[in-house]
Amino acid sequence: MFQRLCRNLPAYIRENLGIYTLVTSFFCLGIIAGAFLIRFSGEEQLGELNTTLALFFRGLKGETFKALKPVELLSASYRKNVLFLLITWLLGLAWFGFPLILVTLMFKGFALGFTVAFLVRRVALKGVVFGLAALLPHNFLFVPAYIAAATAATSFSFLKLNDRLTKKKTDRNHYYRQYCYFMFSVLLLMLAGGLVEAYITPVFMQLAASIITL
Repeated sequence: MFQRLCRNLPAYIRENLGIYTLVTSFFCLGIIAGAFLIRFSGEEQLGELNTTLALFFRGLKGETFKALKPVELLSASYRKNVLFLLITWLLGLAWFGFPLILVTLMFKGFALGFTVAFLVRRVALKGVVFGLAALLPHNFLFVPAYIAAATAATSFSFLKLNDRLTKKKTDRNHYYRQYCYFMFSVLLLMLAGGLVEAYITPVFMQLAASIITL
């Protein structure tokens, strides 16, 4: 199954290049919106975030730091990402699902953009260093997984919409099997990303925190 997916992947990307572009654009818009929101955040909200961040950095530097428990991080990562994949998969089965898929992906981008922008604003260049350490390792797997899942779901939703508009009863069983196989492959990618987030990212975070003074 996986060998067939790997062989068909370049052709699949070429056939859905327009949807990939659309989905990636919405994800990037979410990042931009998250970063832009920092400019309009009140001092009270930013002050609370600053306090939380300062405590977090002190904890990272402390010898008795126990907040980043790998098992708990792994569980939290799997919950949020498997839920995202499940929602995306279900929305892809509906002819009206594609706008909701794009909005859901935008929220993922929004959270990423807001986090990076806040770190940069709070600790400038050091914030970039910590942001890379805290976000890049696992998002190197998660971001492609988000975009791939959203693209597959949007494409399948478009097929359902086309059937509805043309009032054709097209047999989509072949596409449905491909869709499920593809989403299963994305799930495996997300599971690998969760392992990185739980066991590798915290190491980079602690190393980065050692050079940041708040």
